[in-house]
Amino acid sequence: MSMRSADLLVAGRRRAGFSQEQLAERLGRTQSTIARWESGYQRPPLESVVEALHACGLELTVGMARYDDSYESLIARQLLMDPVERVRRLARRAAGFDPIGVLCELAKDAQFVVIDKVAGAFNGWPITLGARTVHLVPADSSMGAVEEAARRLGAEPAGEGEDGAKRWVLASGAELHVSAELRGTGGYRDLARDATSVLIAPGVSVQVASLIDLIRIAEASTGPDGRVFVPALWATLEAQQRFAEHAARPAA
Repeated sequence: MSMRSADLLVAGRRRAGFSQEQLAERLGRTQSTIARWESGYQRPPLESVVEALHACGLELTVGMARYDDSYESLIARQLLMDPVERVRRLARRAAGFDPIGVLCELAKDAQFVVIDKVAGAFNGWPITLGARTVHLVPADSSMGAVEEAARRLGAEPAGEGEDGAKRWVLASGAELHVSAELRGTGGYRDLARDATSVLIAPGVSVQVASLIDLIRIAEASTGPDGRVFVPALWATLEAQQRFAEHAARPAA
C-alpha cells in the first residue's frame, strides 16, 4: 500500500479542522500553494508534508514493512460493481442484515452522511460487513427524523456506545448507530462537503462519506476497531484513484 502526499495533507488538514488559508498561514505559505499540493498538481517534498502535519498537531509515522498486495484484487473486483452491489455483496454473509433497506427507510425524511464500514463498502473496500451496523452522522435538523425512522424499523434504544454514538438494536439484531459529533471531524456539514450522493433505490439517494474522511475518522478513533481498518481504507483510495485514471485515458 502507498499513499499520496496530497491525500495525507487533505486528511491531516481536515482532521485539524483547518481551511487551506489557515494551514497556509501557519506554514508561512500561500493558500494557492496548499491548493496545488492537495490537488496533486505540485508534489511537495517529504519535509514539507511533515511540517504541514506538525502544523495540524499530527505526527507522520514512517516505517518499512513487507509489501502486501492482498487487498488489490478484492478491491478491483468491488470497484467493477455499482455502489449498492458492493454493499449487498459484503453484507451477504451477515444473516438478516440489510443495510440498503435500513438506509432507504432513514432517507425518507432525514439528511445524513453514512460513515464507518457500510460507507467503506459503498466506496469499494473489500472487508465483509460482519459487524451488522449502520453508522451515520445526521444533520442537526434531522435527529428527530432519524429517531422516528428507527421506531418505524422496530428498533429498540440501546443507550450510547463508547464513542458517544446513540445506538438502536433492530429486530434482526443489526444495529443503528447515530453520531452527532466525531473525533477528527466537524460533524455533518464537514463530512457532507466531500460526500458522494449514491442512488440506492428509485428516487432515493444517500450521502456517503469520502475515503479521505473515513480515513481521518478511523485515524482519530479511540474505539477497538478504529485504526484496524486504516490500511484497507488507504488501499481502497489508491485503487480508486488508479481506476479513475485508467477510465480517463483515451482509448488507443
